[in-house]
Order: sequence, then structure tokens, then C-alpha cells
Amino acid sequence: MEDINLLSWNYKDTPEEFNAMIKRDYPYFENLMLDMGIKNFIILITCNRVEIYFHGDLKPDKNISYIKYPDSIKHLFYVSSGLESMLIGENNILRQIKDSLEIARKRGSSDKFLDFAFQKALSLGKNVRNKTDISRGKTSLSSIGLDLINKNYGLKKKICIIGTGKMAESLLSYLKDEKGDVTVAGRNIGHARDLAMGYGANYEDLSDIVSLVNNHDIIITATSSKKYIIDKNMAGKIKGQKIFLDISNPPNIEKIERDDLKILNFESIKEVAEDTLKQRKEEIKKSEGIIKNELNLFMKKINEMHSDDIISYFYKFAGNVKDDEIQELKRKINPDDEQLKYINLMMNSFINKILAPYTNSVKSFIDNNGRYSYILGEYEKMLNNDMGKSEKKKIKEED
Repeated sequence: MEDINLLSWNYKDTPEEFNAMIKRDYPYFENLMLDMGIKNFIILITCNRVEIYFHGDLKPDKNISYIKYPDSIKHLFYVSSGLESMLIGENNILRQIKDSLEIARKRGSSDKFLDFAFQKALSLGKNVRNKTDISRGKTSLSSIGLDLINKNYGLKKKICIIGTGKMAESLLSYLKDEKGDVTVAGRNIGHARDLAMGYGANYEDLSDIVSLVNNHDIIITATSSKKYIIDKNMAGKIKGQKIFLDISNPPNIEKIERDDLKILNFESIKEVAEDTLKQRKEEIKKSEGIIKNELNLFMKKINEMHSDDIISYFYKFAGNVKDDEIQELKRKINPDDEQLKYINLMMNSFINKILAPYTNSVKSFIDNNGRYSYILGEYEKMLNNDMGKSEKKKIKEED
């Protein structure tokens, strides 16, 4: 089994490529991996990143961030701890990692090594937040965006939230104690109604987006739409001063050149993110210490899992040889069932006694050597070759 490597498009390292890739949907990335012959992978898509953790070795385009093991897992641990987020310490990433794992499980693209890596990332992310103040205060795009509006314009106005997902729900949660008049708008009126009623808000559909904008003072977009919901063609139809907050990626609001239309977006929030980074340097240092320790433990455990696989190949190989020899014995002396029972017991004992010292040495070697992938691959080839010979032999005998 090959190591876990990573393909990454993100807002920080590959911003231009990321802005293009975030418009793609999940099946696109799934087919991308399958077309390259990669069967085991987990796809993580958020507002700030598209990342694919996978087994295999590729030669990707130079515009893609390609990170090899163990740095790929170190990166995953940084992501789950909130250290790679636009807003340091944000919590929403843990839900996104969990969702990515569950999707991969359902679609059959995960395996025990990827599963273990993501489970460890989730537990580590929680541990970092429990042992440090990395997530103290407001760390979500929703809360920071609303703080910016409140600071500059106030929130006691008519507010429209376009979107019915987790981000929209987060906005409603922050606004529930404000005195503003809040409306939830969505393409699916049923989803908008269900979300709005839980927070005592109004709800509408998006059939007339211009009227929706004109009837509110603050318009917040929080959707997964790949196209603009509010574009520059609407500039002449929008009446009066409006405040827009776009926390969607790709953007939902096109840049409109009008002095009375104020648009806050990722660039506005990024300034707050930079201030947050300065304030949390000590907590980042503590978090990195926890991550370093957990990464060492993870690598040790992965080595153990790989050594267990190699040892299981030993025993499968020996078991195949035993089965072939018993078949040959049956042809020569035709033993009865009682004799076969004791022959099996004797040969199993023989296999265990012969392999025990070698399997122990393999465990010791794997614990102290990074070349387990090569060793595992060689034994896997040997086993498959042996099993192939056995199958051909059986077919020949049946003929």
C-alpha cells in the first residue's frame, strides 16, 4: 500500500488556480482521480480549499500544490486545528472534515489508512481547541462579517440572508439577539421556510432577486452557487444605499461600481484575519507542539498497521502453500477426514513456529524504517503471483 499524498488548491498557496477549481463540483474531482487510476481518496472541499488525500504517486501540473507523506498528514493536522484557515482557529473545518470522510465512506473511496488519518485529524482538532485558546473569540467568516457590518453600519436594519446551508444557519444564530428584521431567501422555498422558522425569521424565494435586494438594507450571500446571484447588470435597478456581505466562494456578488453600494467580501475579512494571526502567535506555537507530538504517534501507528499487513501476507502465502501441499497429499495417499484434521493442525503449528521469529523481526524493522511501502508492495506481488498460480493449477486439474 502506497503512502498518503495530497493534491491541494487553496486560497493561500494557489489562489488563481483555486478560484477556478472551486467552481467544480465533487464528481469532477472524483472522476479526476479515477481517470488517473487512483481508487482510494478523500476529497475535502471548503470555501478556502480543495484538497484530495490519496494513495498513489503522481506527477501533477506545476500549478497544483503536491505534498507527499508525511508532510501531507502534517498539513491535514494543521487544517483540522484551524492553523491553515483564513481565520485562525475557526471551528467549521472540523464539520467539513467529518463530512468529507463520511462521503468517501459512502462512495467506497476511503480505506482503513485514510479513515484512520481523518479520524485522527478530527480528534487532534478537538484536542488543540481544548488545550489552547486558538479558537477563543469569534473565528468564523459569518461572525467576523457581521462584526464588520455592525462596526461600520449597524445591524438594526432589514437584513436578507440568501442561502439555506450551514453558513446561513450560522448567520441566523449570530443575529437572533439583534433587533433587525431578518429574512431567509433560497431557491427552495421549503428549505428557506424550515430554516427561518427555527429562528423566528421571515422567508422568501429567489424568483425576483431585484425586489428582494430593494426591500432590504443589508444583503448577505452564503450559497454554493457557481454563478453570480447579484451581478453588475442589476446596478441600474437597485434603489438606494445597500450593504452587501458576500461570504461565498466562488463569489455570489459581482463588483458593482456605485458609491452607495458597499460590498464586503473575503478581501475585507482577510484584513481581520491578519490581525487575528498577530494576536494568536503564542497559541499557534502551543498548537504546533501538540501537532508535532501527534504526528509522531500517527506515523508510528501507521507503521504498525503496515507491518500487520505484511505479516498477514506472510501467513496468506504460507496458507496457500499449505493448501496446495494438502491437495497433492490427498492425491497421493487419499487420507481420511480424521487424518486430514491432524495434518492441518500439524501444518498450522509448523507455519506459526517457523514464521513467528521472522514476523517479530519485520515488526521491529518497520518500526525503524520508512521503506515499508516498498516491502509491502513486494510481498503483495508475491502473494498475488502465488494465488494466480494456485488458481491456474486448480483450473487445469478440473479440466
